[in-house]
Amino acid sequence: MPEQTSITPLFLIVLAALLISAPVIYLKCSQAIQVLLAMSAKLACSAHHICGFSAQRIRKDLGNYSPLFKLVTIHQNENQTSATLVNLVTVHAQYHPLLGGSLHSTHKTTLHRSALNGTNMRSRPMNRYSLLPSIQALLLSQIEQDFESGLDTRALVVLQGDALLGAVYGEGISERTRLLGWSMSKSLLAMLYGRMETLGLADSSTCSLFPEWAGDGRSEITLQNLLQMCDGLKFDETYRPGSDATRMLFGMLPASRYALQRSLKQKPGTHFSYSSGSTNLLARWMHEQLGGTEAALNFWRQEFLQPLGLPEVMMETDGDGVFVGSSYGYATAIDWARLGALYLTGSGASTGSASAPFLDTAWLARAVRPNNSNNDPRYGYQLWLNYGGELASPYPALPADCFFMLGNREQKLMVAPSHNAVIVRLGWSSAPYPVESRFREILDRLPR
Repeated sequence: MPEQTSITPLFLIVLAALLISAPVIYLKCSQAIQVLLAMSAKLACSAHHICGFSAQRIRKDLGNYSPLFKLVTIHQNENQTSATLVNLVTVHAQYHPLLGGSLHSTHKTTLHRSALNGTNMRSRPMNRYSLLPSIQALLLSQIEQDFESGLDTRALVVLQGDALLGAVYGEGISERTRLLGWSMSKSLLAMLYGRMETLGLADSSTCSLFPEWAGDGRSEITLQNLLQMCDGLKFDETYRPGSDATRMLFGMLPASRYALQRSLKQKPGTHFSYSSGSTNLLARWMHEQLGGTEAALNFWRQEFLQPLGLPEVMMETDGDGVFVGSSYGYATAIDWARLGALYLTGSGASTGSASAPFLDTAWLARAVRPNNSNNDPRYGYQLWLNYGGELASPYPALPADCFFMLGNREQKLMVAPSHNAVIVRLGWSSAPYPVESRFREILDRLPR
């Protein structure tokens, strides 16, 4: 049964008055309601089917964004999730086991059997006997502190080399729970692109990326510009009703198609501007280069997940079947850590070789190199860098060579090459997570 919320007559009167008082107010209210319902339906759908979360936890997670989500009634019916506001407006999301949750019913769900290739592959286990008691005790202490301070930390994981030194979980979370990485997904998509380059299927200097850009300045944008978010496209990343970010993720068009329509604001390659649209454009180019949804899914599973032994990792698609690389990647905490470890070795356990690594070493070196923008070099290939030349380090107490996958609700993954380590914090916090002090404490306890 859906969860019901009591709505007072006064609220309905005020809402009606706002909607008819002026066109501008009507537009803003309409956009706000669209985001409220679309976000509720989409996140609830994926959290239910992918993460296995309860209705109570889903409602609490949505409320972490705004108390307005308490006004929404959410109903799960097999593979469809609906979100309704005061029984007047409803938005639906659909779940598909290969494509994930989507607000758009244009998913081509009639995939051929070849798209299922690899769905029964097995996960490659970690060395469970390498847990280091001192690290495990520290992580337990940290997660208890987080709980006491109201930080909803759901997993803390530490890898060093190929050894799992520590892994602890919050209430209701286990080593099998797939957790949303939000913008950590950007780094995952970049690695998938890196695999394409390693196999000779892409070149970062390629321009004239889309026919829709022919004849204007956008044809000068290269894949490297998209990887480094120096493409110069106009994109409002603020997460408010009516912004590009919310319209792209929770609007009427599939995410990558929305990003495709953005106009040019800066000369490509000259200015860094953080943009989820850049990532989804990269995903759209990869999708077209690989040959469409089915071919992209096969490449994802056969050339990326299967060699790494990570069958549970998932990246959802938009209504055009394109990976929403900006936001919708899911993996267990340990699998997120294993993905981060790719930047240390270029290969997962038993993948690649000295002559043919899983990720080309030259590509890995470029991925963590500062960009050449005129305003902020502290961003690599969909990675945040702790070193940016003359600009201050984002985290001065952490090693200068480290870099990060970061995501909304304080998702944090740090790769520290000088310590041959990866540290992951996954959770659901509106308040800042003390990543600098916590990760420094862990680094200081690692074997050297």
